[in-house]
Amino acid sequence: MNLKELVNPRIFDVPDYDQAHVTKCWQDPSIHRQMSNESNYAPIPAVQEAIRNVAGQANFYAEDPAYAASLRGKLAEYASVKPENVALGNGSIEVLDLIFQIFMAKPGVDEGILLQPDYSAYTPRMKYFGWNIKYAPCADGMDSAAKQVIQLISPNTKFILLSRPNNPMGTVMPEAEIRRMLDTGVVVIVDEAYIEMADEGTSVSAWVNDYENLIVLRTFSKGFCLAGIRLGYMLATPELIRYINRSRHIFNVNLAAMAAGEAAMDHLDEYRAIFKKLAQTRDWLTEELATIPGFKPIPSQGNFVMINVKETGKQASEFVKYLLGKGFMVRDFSKKAGLEPNTHFRISVGLPDEMKELVEDLRSFA
Repeated sequence: MNLKELVNPRIFDVPDYDQAHVTKCWQDPSIHRQMSNESNYAPIPAVQEAIRNVAGQANFYAEDPAYAASLRGKLAEYASVKPENVALGNGSIEVLDLIFQIFMAKPGVDEGILLQPDYSAYTPRMKYFGWNIKYAPCADGMDSAAKQVIQLISPNTKFILLSRPNNPMGTVMPEAEIRRMLDTGVVVIVDEAYIEMADEGTSVSAWVNDYENLIVLRTFSKGFCLAGIRLGYMLATPELIRYINRSRHIFNVNLAAMAAGEAAMDHLDEYRAIFKKLAQTRDWLTEELATIPGFKPIPSQGNFVMINVKETGKQASEFVKYLLGKGFMVRDFSKKAGLEPNTHFRISVGLPDEMKELVEDLRSFA
């Protein structure tokens, strides 16, 4: 059997998304996980209890996410929209797949615009669904992002997709730039995965009430310390929410994820304390890294810090390898599209004592 003649040929254009670093950390729990922007804080006790409490009911299906009125209502209140503006997913990346799927009418013709650099998972998923991808170069900053994006818009452009705060840089595109893109009439998808660690007032979720062409993505994987639960959601016009619910799998969000999401919404004050700790540790880490000769940390509003090490005379991969030897798994961005080769690596913010140890290790090597 020649399987290559049977499968969707687009699969051959999809690059592998390397997650071996996650497996390595599970195999060796002594490694500090500073690579995937997870939270090093465990879920709060109330969330852990909620997950345990539904274990005895796992023989039943959870509510289908098209209903789930309680959870959707709490998320709507949190995001300053209405319940009919909320769709749930098995992580925000599943919701993004659904968006790619329902907007695709002409594979190989329809276009989406991405920023560069941006989240590396966007490109392979778009390629799989047959999107033509245009990249707007934004390595020099987000203040002129709209100009870079708008000049790429064509009659075939279906959407613009960006993360805000940006992953992997941690920077935030100014609101005026978002509005300029929205005013083109093209759908703008704003991925707010790291919004809980950003400055107050950064979110554009409430804009969904005013712009029919705005989609906002959210996740519980970062600030809410629930990466392993896989719960995400999108905010959009009710019409688009209906289309998303028609195209997704039934029962796509599991019972434990729904229970965890509800408990998190019921204990926001406890989580806001964690958001604050993460932001404070991130800012401390940025300041300390800046004192190391040759280090140029990029001010971030996520739960991570990207560092340009070009002036150290060493390659980024050297620091990544050294830190792994010290028990810290960080992410190498030596080959990241949109960044100068061999110059950047990124640290996910961990617990304060761990970050102090990491900084001292870097001082001894830089």
